[in-house]
Amino acid sequence: MGMEPVKRQLVESDLHRLDLRFAPLRIQQAKAVDALARSMESSGQLIPVVAVAEDKDCWVLVDGYLRIAALRRAGRDTAWVELWDCALHQALLWVLARVQARPWQAIEEACVVRELVIGYEQSQREVARQLGRDVSWVNRRLALVEGLPEELLNAVAQGRLSVSAATRILAPLARANSAHAQQLLQTLLREPVPQRELQRWYHHYQRANHEQREQMVNQPSLFLKALHARNEDAAAKRLREGPEGAWRADLKRIGQLLRGLRKQLPLLFAGVQETGALQQAFVEIKGVFRDLEHALARYTPHDPPRDSRGDSGATCQGHLGAQDKPLAQDIAQHGAPGVAPTATQSPRGDGSPSPPPGTD
Repeated sequence: MGMEPVKRQLVESDLHRLDLRFAPLRIQQAKAVDALARSMESSGQLIPVVAVAEDKDCWVLVDGYLRIAALRRAGRDTAWVELWDCALHQALLWVLARVQARPWQAIEEACVVRELVIGYEQSQREVARQLGRDVSWVNRRLALVEGLPEELLNAVAQGRLSVSAATRILAPLARANSAHAQQLLQTLLREPVPQRELQRWYHHYQRANHEQREQMVNQPSLFLKALHARNEDAAAKRLREGPEGAWRADLKRIGQLLRGLRKQLPLLFAGVQETGALQQAFVEIKGVFRDLEHALARYTPHDPPRDSRGDSGATCQGHLGAQDKPLAQDIAQHGAPGVAPTATQSPRGDGSPSPPPGTD
């Protein structure tokens, strides 16, 4: 890979002599530190850490941050150090390139690459060459942390925020709305939310309007509580109404879709000559409706109920009957159909923000 071999010396050093300046680049793992500490209490330090002597009084730790934390947890004052005689950036490249006992997280690699490119002014091409990678790999790693607040990266490094939450939710949110990302990060540091729940929260955030997003960011746990309450109520309603209720609900959704199609007619057909494929699709769906009607007649030999609206054509014109219009109270409480969850009212009246209509 083009990296020159370095001279190495194994020495024992007091812990306080080590400069831990690269700690923010590695993710803390409490469980791993506990396991290492127990191992060191019984067997001692088996693998030395790696440091570079910046001067005779300052040894910069390059690799082994978990081992140093474990030594301190085990009550040790010294550590075995493999002292490398090379430049710091060269040591970072070596550590990043070589096979590690603990695999690097992508965001850790990204932080080290950024340190090399920005902190040590190494070109992306040179970093790629010495790591045995291509430049696109370096670009992808830099893109992971580009524009992210240092507070977010520090929270990940300290183990206070999961890598998944940082890369899948906070990172894209920070690029779209840095203020919301900062607010959500502060909230999550005070009140952690399980990853699966946070992913559900983010799904609804993407569908919410600006006012709802503000409330969701300030109170994610309260929003999720309201969402759970709504889902429980919907499940109870389905159980109570049984398949009859599901039948009516499905027909209602079909009616809404048909009214939506009616509104699209001027756009799709007015003044358009080639509509054969669209009309054929309509003919096919009419056949499905006829089959359903004939099957229904076999099971219900008595006369079917008449359409209370008669044959005035109101339905064909796409107008909503009075029974189809959402009640103002429902809109105020749950939001209009198709709108993301609001965080103003609770379906149970407990002040929790209200989730969207329907179940999750």
